[in-house]
Amino acid sequence: MGYLVLARHQGERLCLSIKEGADEAALLDDLRSGGIYIDVVELSDRTARIGIDAPRELLILREELLPA
Repeated sequence: MGYLVLARHQGERLCLSIKEGADEAALLDDLRSGGIYIDVVELSDRTARIGIDAPRELLILREELLPA
């Protein structure tokens, strides 16, 4: 599992997908045994800092970094 912290403003999104070349069977085993945890690390007036604890086979991208 890996832990990532990102800041998001209201209306911004994250995309979770399977990394290219990832072992999907291993990913499913990881998800069944450990799941994905999402923490609200900090809140301010306009921003939420979000922590994501997920298997390393998952790709977590801010929506603005997705290919068009």
